[in-house]
Amino acid sequence: MFVSRRFATFIVFGGLAALVNIGVGKTLYSVPGIAAVVPYWLAVAVGAASGLLVNFGLNYAFNFRFQGRSAGAQLRTFIVVAVGGVVLTALIAQSLVGLAGWLGVISPVRIAGLALDTGFIAHVMATGLVTFYSFAAHSAFSFNVGLRNRLMRLFSR
Repeated sequence: MFVSRRFATFIVFGGLAALVNIGVGKTLYSVPGIAAVVPYWLAVAVGAASGLLVNFGLNYAFNFRFQGRSAGAQLRTFIVVAVGGVVLTALIAQSLVGLAGWLGVISPVRIAGLALDTGFIAHVMATGLVTFYSFAAHSAFSFNVGLRNRLMRLFSR
């Protein structure tokens, strides 16, 4: 499942969505005229929502071609799965930071000449791990029959 053209495309589209997320957010919170009226948290939220929509749009149009449900229904499921991924990323990252502290690893950690904060390293690691959850869940639910249908099948046995 993870050694496929679809997974590689999913990774590329996720990277593009991340660039949109960061680009939109940074523009909103760093351009003086905009930043004066848009609070930082809202700029980040708009960036994240923009990235989510780009990710969904690219995967819907070019990577997953499920026609059994409307685009709106698939988007709703995509959002639920994505929120699950956000929660999972936060839990894993927090656990990794706790593990680093328990093991006595202190910031900054020097990697390839760079001084990196343990929180940043944990965030990157958690994001990488959650990519596998996201691909599997979006394949099984978002761009497929959906959560409700899967749950109904599971509980009707």
